[in-house]
Amino acid sequence: MKMPLLLLLACTVSVTRSQTVEDSLLIDGSYRTFRIHTPPGFSAAEHLPLVLNLHGLTSTGAQQEAYSEMNAVADAERFIVVYPDGVNNSWNLGLGAVDEYGFFTGLIDRMVLTHNINTDRVYACGMSQGGFMSFVLACSMYDRIAAIATVAGSMAPGLDLVCAPPRAVPVLMIHGTADGIVPFTGGIQNLAVPDAVDFWVQHNNCDPVPVISPIPDIVPLDLCSAERQDHYNGDANSEVALIRVNGGGHTWPGSAIPIGVTNQDFEASQAIWDFFDRFDIGGGLSAPDAIDLSGNFVISSTLFNERVEIYQSTNATAEVQVTDATGRIVASAMVPSGQRVWFETHQWAPGPYLWVLRTSELRFVQRTLCAR
Repeated sequence: MKMPLLLLLACTVSVTRSQTVEDSLLIDGSYRTFRIHTPPGFSAAEHLPLVLNLHGLTSTGAQQEAYSEMNAVADAERFIVVYPDGVNNSWNLGLGAVDEYGFFTGLIDRMVLTHNINTDRVYACGMSQGGFMSFVLACSMYDRIAAIATVAGSMAPGLDLVCAPPRAVPVLMIHGTADGIVPFTGGIQNLAVPDAVDFWVQHNNCDPVPVISPIPDIVPLDLCSAERQDHYNGDANSEVALIRVNGGGHTWPGSAIPIGVTNQDFEASQAIWDFFDRFDIGGGLSAPDAIDLSGNFVISSTLFNERVEIYQSTNATAEVQVTDATGRIVASAMVPSGQRVWFETHQWAPGPYLWVLRTSELRFVQRTLCAR
């Protein structure tokens, strides 16, 4: 298991503001285009993670950038986002002549050379057909893609019959039950969402019975609600999760662009990153039952009901931020060196919580579970 403590290197060459630039790659005699977004003050010395964010059918990378609003999350959490363009605004899921494997392999290699990305932390997500393509990458590029997430996308029929990556690939699906384009219950073009979840639960050897966490319906006017279903304890601490949007349409939750019944109780982009942030190519970055993994930070206890204690022994004050399963910040505090802070949690909803502790030089990530 890899230690969750990450040392952030000092910047050498950097820019002061976040930016998105366009680039291209020559594949099979044709140029494939993509957009690269870097967070403020980006430096190649940081060795940042990379998220490939794939657009839906008929869309573009630029439109996916605006629709998903992932740049704001990347700026706050410090990762790079690439928005590729599919040929003719679509992705080859295995039947066409377009060499998607060559394109995505070349794209990751390019990002290694130009941005010094962390090759252990490359992730793929996508909307609709971009989600379908993310599943293809999980099956075919399991040695490059650490985890995937889909929004309103599923597995193409037959992919489950040939997909057999030799490692557990963490998967998060976000899907509306009233999706009229990619039906939740399945159809000619897609496996039913529960069937896709079951495929990866079995492949990753996760707990077959999920931990169900209702997502607070804080925006009732969005005409839908959501709940999270987490299958834990997979091989290499992998997980498979589903955020089921009850009554939700073919949309990206949290988006400000109204194209149907869009859940506003959580932000899909934040939920996706919070999921990705727990894994690298080797598996889970922190175990659910771990208490002291770094020697500098202690979270006690990881299975809690009433309160949680934070202790840190670095030479600086640490910032603590806690998010729930939806990516919503539920608590934050500053913890001086050598001191303890208690979080009263008796009113917290049951489910998983992500704790991120930061100093100027250290970063510690751990998941805990609130039980009732």
